[in-house]
Amino acid sequence: MPHALLLTGAQGLGKEIFARQLAQSLLCNAPDPQGEPCGQCRSCLLYAAGSHPDVAMIAPLEGKKNIAVDQVRELSRYLTLKSQYGGHKVVILAPAEAMNVNSANSLLKTLEEPSEGAVLLLATHQPAQLPATIRSRCQEMRFHVADTEGGEAWLGSQGLGRDAALLLALADGAPLKAKALADDNLIQVRLESFNILENLAKQAVDPITAAAGWVKAGPQQVLRWFYLWSVDMARLQSCQAPPHIANQDIQVQLLNLANQVSLKALLQWQERVQQALREIEGNCNATLVMETVLMHWQAIFRRRQRVA
Repeated sequence: MPHALLLTGAQGLGKEIFARQLAQSLLCNAPDPQGEPCGQCRSCLLYAAGSHPDVAMIAPLEGKKNIAVDQVRELSRYLTLKSQYGGHKVVILAPAEAMNVNSANSLLKTLEEPSEGAVLLLATHQPAQLPATIRSRCQEMRFHVADTEGGEAWLGSQGLGRDAALLLALADGAPLKAKALADDNLIQVRLESFNILENLAKQAVDPITAAAGWVKAGPQQVLRWFYLWSVDMARLQSCQAPPHIANQDIQVQLLNLANQVSLKALLQWQERVQQALREIEGNCNATLVMETVLMHWQAIFRRRQRVA
């Protein structure tokens, strides 16, 4: 085992689940020939109870977005202690991109001088957000999207076979992300949000009122839908039979909107949505950001109506 693994790939591919399973395997007293934990030994039982002394989970504290430097310093002290069961000491750090500059620098020394038997598992869907010094001291393991048939089969085993194709398309092929969409009833919320966007295009809804509702519900998810809708509209306007449409269930409505504006205007709005996502991640005022995006959207259709 390398002393540090960097687990990368899109959200919803199971990186953290893999990390937890690997941690249990490394701590298990009697893994099978394929490395799977037995689930019966003392280490496995302690791990399942969340009380194994040789494993640590590092994540942002409740109500915080970042992994604090004090958490990483405590981790360094933890790794200097000997394993209580004479084997590995495993640390799962996720999401790794939540480290700020200070916490990343603090982790660097641990990666450069790893304790004997220590294994660090860092999971991230944004490896570019990590300093190059951190990435270079880890062995990267990339997770890829499963084939469509495999993803649909797994969703079917979760009782979601009827909507599996749509869920996977909306989740960029990531099965766990697709399941979360269904579990949180986001498919219905998405349709309601699209209806509001259509009414905004008709100038039938006030953008400030719409923005307030979306900010209260969670602006990042809505902005991601905006982005997907803009991509599909651009594809539909550019090609009579595009090879891929994520929002298959509202394709007709998307085509209707796309036919009312220019491709240039669609791409400009798409760029504005991407900028809005970056601004909200940077803790800008979500209400002002959302209002600007919606006013831009309405302005596209208002200009088109004046030209007509």
